[in-house]
Amino acid sequence: MTDRFQNEENTDNENTMNIPIPPNPQNYRRPNINRQQNYQRPRQNNQQRTNNTNYYQNNSGYQNQNYRRQYNPDNRPYNQNYQNNDNRQYNAGYQNQNYNQYNQNYHNSNYQQYNAGYQNTNYQRQDYPQQRQAPPPPQRRKKKKRKHKSFLGKIVRKIILTLFTILVLLFAIYSCTALTVISKVGKKETGDRNRTASAMSRSYVKSVLIIGTDGRSDDEQGRSDSMILLSFNSRTNEIILTSFMRDCYVNIQDYGMDKLNAAYSYGGAELLMDTIESNFMVEIDDYITVNFVSFAGIIDAVGGIDIDVSDEEAHEINNILFSEVNQLMGDDQWADFLESGGKLHLNGKQALSYARIRYVGNSDFERTSRQRKVFEKIIPKAINPVAIGRIAKSVIPKINTNMSTMGMYLLSLRLPTAIRYDVKQLQIPAENTFYPEDVWLYDGTVQSVLQVDFNANYNILEEEIFSH
Repeated sequence: MTDRFQNEENTDNENTMNIPIPPNPQNYRRPNINRQQNYQRPRQNNQQRTNNTNYYQNNSGYQNQNYRRQYNPDNRPYNQNYQNNDNRQYNAGYQNQNYNQYNQNYHNSNYQQYNAGYQNTNYQRQDYPQQRQAPPPPQRRKKKKRKHKSFLGKIVRKIILTLFTILVLLFAIYSCTALTVISKVGKKETGDRNRTASAMSRSYVKSVLIIGTDGRSDDEQGRSDSMILLSFNSRTNEIILTSFMRDCYVNIQDYGMDKLNAAYSYGGAELLMDTIESNFMVEIDDYITVNFVSFAGIIDAVGGIDIDVSDEEAHEINNILFSEVNQLMGDDQWADFLESGGKLHLNGKQALSYARIRYVGNSDFERTSRQRKVFEKIIPKAINPVAIGRIAKSVIPKINTNMSTMGMYLLSLRLPTAIRYDVKQLQIPAENTFYPEDVWLYDGTVQSVLQVDFNANYNILEEEIFSH
């Protein structure tokens, strides 16, 4: 019974011990710790500090006895043990027995072979092939289309190249000829001028005043027998020949009111240009003077001109030849007479006499019209290279101008294109913008002049010359 009860009691105990006991959450609760208080260094007074020092000093032997190294039998300090010969011999023996044996094993051939085989079998470095990037796909080049040069295309190119070469050669020849002619022109410096600021001017209009003097020789200045403003308008492709009638009653600076042609005799080409600017409000920078001899020489150089001549004009041409022109040229007074009128081919002396006719028709109005006709016939024929060469030899040295060499060269470049320009003639004062009147001049003489409406003529000049 006792054993059974004991066994049962033991069984109960075993069953009791195997029953799990739930944990008490209070046992695992984290205690409330004041970290600042627990980890704060305790403060000590001087007496406590002294006791601590004595404690460490009294226990130093204990530390030396317990923690002294085993190879220090004499209880010497570590530095002394290291310097002791016995200790050094002991260490040397230790090194010789172990380290030397290790060196012998290392230098042993079998050891090296074993290590070599070990390295070769396990730790031998394997060179793994690097992963190479795949090359980019090749780009297909676009095939250039070959241009098949046709036989006709080659011929066209050769023709164009030939024409271009010919044009360059012609331009070079023309430029050389023009510069040769320009070098022979009599150049005069522009004198003092009193310009009019409000005078009309445009960049696309180039004007030159051609002054035909009645001087018989190169040294004689004389009066301005004809005054023609030669204007090139590149906008309208026109050449405008504007005749200023010499009987216009105008104000000449420092000389008062007088005829327009008197300005040239008073102050030369500069005063004449200033007078036209101040009265008719047209800007003029350049001039060319031509006397009787050079005028006839130009017409002969271009081979003469063809003009319709009436019977009365033919009779008057013969009178002028007999009275002054043949004598001026050193010829017989009866030379080069005309039998009658008609469409005639006039030489230099006959054309000069034609331009000086004054008493046929409407006096000076038809006279200026004849002068413009002569210039209109000269311009296209003077562009001929043969005529330019003749003019350069005989006429150019007798012509004077204030234009620079570059200015004359640029003007000469316009002459070839001027062939296709329309030629327009203009007379100032225009019709119905003047009236004749007899006035007393400063020398006490009475002369017939033309009283001009300057405002009306200003509008006409602006419309006819400077239009675009």
